[in-house]
Amino acid sequence: MNSNMFEVTGESVLMLYGAHLTGTPASSLLVVTQKAPSDAARQALEKSARSLEFGDAPVAWATLETEEGALGAEDVRTIVEGLDPVALVATDAFAAEALSAAYRTSLTVDAPNRLLGRTAVIFQDFEALMETPADKQRAWALLKKLR
Repeated sequence: MNSNMFEVTGESVLMLYGAHLTGTPASSLLVVTQKAPSDAARQALEKSARSLEFGDAPVAWATLETEEGALGAEDVRTIVEGLDPVALVATDAFAAEALSAAYRTSLTVDAPNRLLGRTAVIFQDFEALMETPADKQRAWALLKKLR
């Protein structure tokens, strides 16, 4: 039995949203994305999290649209608050809109934002930034704002 109430809440969220969520209750960075990311995008974000010292199990992934259906704003808020990450990344405009609706605030794309005390980096299209070295550098510059 786990005696850490925060991990119990995180484990409950992971079980409840299992088709949409991967990670651990100890994940300190939550990546919110419309659909499963490409291997290149996933590796880039995981490598960035390690470089930014987000810990041993740094990244949890919330995929908003899966074969199981789509998550709504309340689901997104439940995931974020249940996992309680230090920081957030939205990889695309759809994820940005879901976070915006969940927290009833407008978010600026391709910029750092704040959501209830958390730094949130919001991308218009992270996948597109994996195309060229210059775009990868732009993505990295924005991800460094998570510190």
